[in-house]
Amino acid sequence: MIDILGGRSLSEEEIRNVEQDMRVSFPVDYRHFVAKHDGAKPKLNIFSISESNESGINEFIPLHRIRKECNFIENLVDGRIPIAWAEGGNYVCLDVLAGGGVFFWDHEEPKRDTKLADSFSRFIELLEPFDPGSVELKPDQVKSAWIDPEFLKSLDQKK
Repeated sequence: MIDILGGRSLSEEEIRNVEQDMRVSFPVDYRHFVAKHDGAKPKLNIFSISESNESGINEFIPLHRIRKECNFIENLVDGRIPIAWAEGGNYVCLDVLAGGGVFFWDHEEPKRDTKLADSFSRFIELLEPFDPGSVELKPDQVKSAWIDPEFLKSLDQKK
């Protein structure tokens, strides 16, 4: 299991208020998590989406922001709510109507999400530590790279 850093504790009342506002009931395992780690950031991590695709969690979405975050997601399936920001502008979503499954929403394929786990607690178990140093590029794998000129200027200013 991955280390979960930061976040804040939520009271049962705060969780219940969000549920009432959104007209949902959160699964018990997710309720326990946000009670301790609302808005937490996991250590560098990775999880499998498919045999050839992986991602990581950047941050768990604070409970009070979930409703607003739903507005940014195209074709979000009824009963699914975003619970984490994943790499590359994607989301991890929780199904609050049909058993608490966890799904990956890919902004490049917004009409098709991928089931990651049957429950939130199982999804947390699937998060593995990620070491960026373990990534090895093959010779000639990267042909070119574009760097935002404004970003380059900011680096020059730090020298």
